[in-house]
Amino acid sequence: MNRYAPELALVAGGLLGTVFGGFVLFSVGEFYSAVIVCVLFGYPFAAYAIYNDDEPTTVLPPRAVTGVAGLAGVGVVLDVLRLSSTTLGSLLFGFLLALVVFLPVAAYAAQYGTPPTWLKPRLVERTGTLLAVGLLAAGIASGASTAGSISALLVFLAATLFAARSTGVSRRRRSVVPVVGLLTAAGLLAVGVVRSGSLDPWVTAALASAFGPLLYIVLATSAQT
Repeated sequence: MNRYAPELALVAGGLLGTVFGGFVLFSVGEFYSAVIVCVLFGYPFAAYAIYNDDEPTTVLPPRAVTGVAGLAGVGVVLDVLRLSSTTLGSLLFGFLLALVVFLPVAAYAAQYGTPPTWLKPRLVERTGTLLAVGLLAAGIASGASTAGSISALLVFLAATLFAARSTGVSRRRRSVVPVVGLLTAAGLLAVGVVRSGSLDPWVTAALASAFGPLLYIVLATSAQT
């Protein structure tokens, strides 16, 4: 393979993302849509370049690109709130799009970079789990259960898989975590049945609660083998 192929892939992805993202920005006037278009065009090329480059960090410094992705994610949330009514549902939708922008870059940084010393695995895991619970609750309360549940699932998986890279997954955890997820899902369904109103938000949150721990165990254990 040509040793310049990874760099050429980055250039191609950057050009496509800039051209189409710029077109969306100037034609529609939506920054968040432009960023998502850039991501859709640019990230596949970046993934190809990272996979085929022996030292991708020389071209894509992990902390630098994570910072850029974080700023872009904040911009996405603010733009969604600017263009729509400032409600909890709009915030959850913007947060979900921000995760789409940020998490792939964060995964790259965790794989190829060195996390800051203050970013302790267990702290990240606990914080991510609490945030996921809050997102589930916010989704149910706001009526935006789809955005809240998907965001909760992504945050939970990102936090727990980051921790698993350093701490591993014990046999006890493999048994307990899925059970806790299933019990949480059952509890959410029970509350939804007892309460009056639509059951859909509770079902969506229950699915995220059930599948999140299962996916975590499957992905974490497969990474260890």
